[in-house]
Amino acid sequence: VRWEDIGGLEETKRLIKTAYGLALARKPAGLNIDPGETMLLYGPPGTGKTLLAAATAGGLDATFFNVKVSNLLSKYFGESTKLISALYEVAHERNPAVIFLDEFEALVPARGSGESGAERRIVSTLLAELDGLAGKDDERFVLTMAATNLPWLLDSAILSRFQRKVYVPLPDDAAREEILRIHTEKKGHQSQMSITELITLTAGYSGREIEQICEIAAANMISRMNPDLIDRVEGGLDEIQAYELKVSPLTREDFNLGLDTIQPTTSSKMLRNYESWLGNLE
Repeated sequence: VRWEDIGGLEETKRLIKTAYGLALARKPAGLNIDPGETMLLYGPPGTGKTLLAAATAGGLDATFFNVKVSNLLSKYFGESTKLISALYEVAHERNPAVIFLDEFEALVPARGSGESGAERRIVSTLLAELDGLAGKDDERFVLTMAATNLPWLLDSAILSRFQRKVYVPLPDDAAREEILRIHTEKKGHQSQMSITELITLTAGYSGREIEQICEIAAANMISRMNPDLIDRVEGGLDEIQAYELKVSPLTREDFNLGLDTIQPTTSSKMLRNYESWLGNLE
């Protein structure tokens, strides 16, 4: 994934590029700059947090560890902490590296009376790894990027280790235009609807939801233009390979089907929570 694959989020991309630029650029003698090797991405679902992490690794030509939290949680005693330590050990060996931890709140929830001993050990191990990154004096670069849709559920001690907390918002008009073009024009589709109208109709939608709308519209067009496609499939491999799909510009009905099927999931209350969270934390 490269930066140009992500529509909008220019300010967010600038912050990320600055962080690893500071880490990898040659510095004048005697100058000590802490680039920050921990970054928390938070915001509504589907806004591109995973893509940002992947583009960071792509831009660095770095090893990308796309870590599912479920793969780090184990029912066996001590196994989760061993997995976390092993992850960072391998990342240091294969530097520069980007470790991306999605659904981060499931791994390090806020500590309280209901926590288990296993959860405490996971938080302690991760704190040790993040502190180790901050205190190391070698040239190996490992960037930890975590993403959450629910930042207020995170452990406060873990939060304090993240030097940058970056809000990834719903796409604005300019971002939605870019996202729409990525999933229509750049995929070879023409549209009977103007891009201006589509921008208006997709207000309040996340980037992932806009992608799904475009996919449904394209699938409906293919189905409409190729009513005999199923018959060709049933005719066997040779027949379907000899068949060329018929296409047409995407119509208003195609997009309406997508808009009716996919509804925005981020409420105005959720947006207010995201926008006020960091200020309340400080």
